[in-house]
Amino acid sequence: MAHNQEETKIRKNITITPSLWEILRTIGKVQGKSASSLIEESIKAYLKKENINMAYMKMMAASYLDKDENAEISQALDQLTEEDLDEGEELDV
Repeated sequence: MAHNQEETKIRKNITITPSLWEILRTIGKVQGKSASSLIEESIKAYLKKENINMAYMKMMAASYLDKDENAEISQALDQLTEEDLDEGEELDV
C-alpha cells in the first residue's frame, strides 16, 4: 500500500480501552509521535505482515453487490495468485 504522495488526512473518532490509550500515549511521548501516526504506522505494518491487498479487500466489500454477487467475486478473487495481484507495467499509448 505504497503512496507516491501524501494523502489528505480525515478526522474520525475511535474507541479504545484506557489501558491501550495509556500505552499509545507513552510510546508516542517516548518516540515523539502522535497517537494518529502510531496508529497509521501500526495499520500499515499489519497490512504488510498479513499480506493484505487493499484493492482485493475493497472489491470483496463492495456495498452495491448483493450477497450472491459478493460470494461469486470473492471466490474468483480467492483464486488469484500473487503474480495476478502485482502491478502491471505501464503501456505506451
